Amino acid sequence: MLSYTRFSSRVAQNALNFGLVLLITEETGRAVYTSLLVLALVVPSTVAGIVAGTAADILPKRLIVVLADVTRVLLCVAFLREGGSTVSYYAFAVLLASTSQFAGTAESAILPAIVRRDELARANAISQAVGGAAQAIGLGVVTPVVLRLIESRDVLFAICAGLFALAAVQALLIGSTAAPDRREVGGEPGGRWWTAGWRAMRSDRAVLHAAVELTLISATVIILSGLIPTYITEVLGVRIDFGAIVLLPAVVGVAAGLRVAGILARRVPHSLLSSAGFVIFVSCLGLLAIVNQLAVFLGGFGMFSWLNSVSIGRFDGGGVIAMAVMLPLGFAYAVVSVAGQTVIDDRVPLSLRGRVGATQAAMAAIASSIPVVAAGALSDVIGVAPVFALVALATGAVAVANLRSGRGADRGPRAVEFAHR
Repeated sequence: MLSYTRFSSRVAQNALNFGLVLLITEETGRAVYTSLLVLALVVPSTVAGIVAGTAADILPKRLIVVLADVTRVLLCVAFLREGGSTVSYYAFAVLLASTSQFAGTAESAILPAIVRRDELARANAISQAVGGAAQAIGLGVVTPVVLRLIESRDVLFAICAGLFALAAVQALLIGSTAAPDRREVGGEPGGRWWTAGWRAMRSDRAVLHAAVELTLISATVIILSGLIPTYITEVLGVRIDFGAIVLLPAVVGVAAGLRVAGILARRVPHSLLSSAGFVIFVSCLGLLAIVNQLAVFLGGFGMFSWLNSVSIGRFDGGGVIAMAVMLPLGFAYAVVSVAGQTVIDDRVPLSLRGRVGATQAAMAAIASSIPVVAAGALSDVIGVAPVFALVALATGAVAVANLRSGRGADRGPRAVEFAHR
């Protein structure tokens, strides 16, 4: 039931997020405004997220999920009644993101409480798969069909309101959230409540480095999400809604990565798994910056000459290369995400799981807040492809620094121990 409620709410969430991106793009036509929308969707993680994390550790988790879903239903209904403008899109995005923080944080805290420790890697892989499937349906099916075929923004918000209502009912049926085998060592660190998550991370070196990895890959995806609409139109030369099809191989890659990530996370050292994942991820980002040039280059060789004959409207060999690169990109994202999340779920006490998760989300929001706007503004000046290359270089540099400083942090699964000073 946890998977069901996550799926329903995330289909609606992703559909609304992509719908807002399309609506903003149509009204403004500039990448910087799309990046500002992405910022409006992630900034609430820094404030509402910390409050949500504390609530998830103190209050009944299922109740938080239900109330958050009901609130999102009311937000959709209110938007339908009031109509829409560019300013209202941003306001709705902030309110929706703030409310979603409470639901997402509570759901993440429920998972390690209802899953045995030896099944955490597999459970995280399933959780990521649910999120990936919801993203594919929300972005690739619901929003394009409703906004392009039915051509109705109101229908999109009505469908999403129904999905949030369904998620609330499913959350009620999750059942007991008592931990099956978690005997915690230590207790809560002292100090202010809003810094408890950060202190818990710092008390365990492996948790800290896993959190930095998740922050880095999440921040990179957030930055790219603000650039993708412009990338699809400028680099690939196709319409934004059709460009969603180009992103579907990434979903396939995520599914493949999740299939093996749960197994690998229990058998391969975390540092090695993360290193391999980041190498693939960064390499694919760099290739996305030169897909058109790469298509021309490969088209000169006999076995790849067919790339020169690809012409479906404005979709050509560059689009084919982009689709091919999306597959390993999604695979690498899944591997790094599952590896890092499993370390956190295994080593962080349940009494602090909500706050640690919220702190990590806040780290991602802070790390991406300025870059997401800067990347959007820079892409309007020098083009989106060079910005993709810069993001790849920056991600690779930070990943290498984190992996070098994290050597020796991976000592295998154990419960986190807090030393009270």
